[in-house]
Amino acid sequence: MRSIRDEGQGTGTVLGVSKLVGDQASEAKFGGHILVSDEPKAAGGADQGPNPLEYFMASVGFCENVTFARYAALYGVEFDSLETSVRGHWDRRGQSDGTDLEPAFKDFIIETRITSNDSTEKIRQVTKTTHKRCPMRSTITKAGKVTDRLIINGIEVDL
Repeated sequence: MRSIRDEGQGTGTVLGVSKLVGDQASEAKFGGHILVSDEPKAAGGADQGPNPLEYFMASVGFCENVTFARYAALYGVEFDSLETSVRGHWDRRGQSDGTDLEPAFKDFIIETRITSNDSTEKIRQVTKTTHKRCPMRSTITKAGKVTDRLIINGIEVDL
């Protein structure tokens, strides 16, 4: 199933259904697409695909990229390349039985790298709008501290 939007309410709904297909491997089907997730061999999996937390981080990056592309088109910002890396820190001990620690992410670092001949100010504005309008980023900001880095043509600039 793919995303659904209730036009009358403006509410978006996304459904993900995952089926366990191995010791720790799962498949999720969306339309004609199949995603496979597994744990690395060192964690008891067969390493058939990214693990769930890697998909989570990639999903934040995917959302940031598509949101940036949409607003860049609306604001007339042209770019040659866009890459978003997302790193999250969490306490692995929270997955163990007999502890009160939570395995939730504590913080995130989002680094946006862009190559463009447009002005730094225009790119900065699109980046700020992206951060404000991306549903995945909005969600993780409620979970923990988010640190943003913007690198334009190889040079880090303040947001």
